[in-house]
Amino acid sequence: MKLDLPEGFTRTYKESEVIFEENSQGNEMYVISSGKVKISSDKSGEELELAILKEGDFFGEMSLVDEEPRVAKATAIKKNTTLIVLDHDKFLHLVSQKPDFALSIVQTQTQRIREIYKLYCKDNPKRANYDYQKLLTLFTTHRHL
Repeated sequence: MKLDLPEGFTRTYKESEVIFEENSQGNEMYVISSGKVKISSDKSGEELELAILKEGDFFGEMSLVDEEPRVAKATAIKKNTTLIVLDHDKFLHLVSQKPDFALSIVQTQTQRIREIYKLYCKDNPKRANYDYQKLLTLFTTHRHL
């Protein structure tokens, strides 16, 4: 995802610098302008790497949209990792003014949901079909239009 925004929209992080902690309140999302970011979780007491994100990738959008705490930790893993920082107002402005931005968010979230579902099915094949049907019901009956 490429965004042409003024410099005031960016922040630079050092290697190993934490961008946000798991369970923290989120009021911003990020698009990687340069560098790399590790997304991880330590719910089990040890750090589990969930993803390595690179230039053009985004993260942090879930908490910005639903106002729930962060589900993972984000850490810069390259020196001078530069992120485009979008607060709620900037996010809404981009969604309303740039349909490609909104579509990119939806497409990426859909891909992430599919990957999570594949992992879930692999670990829980007997429950997977039932849970998938339940999830589909939630998506088709809880519309906020």
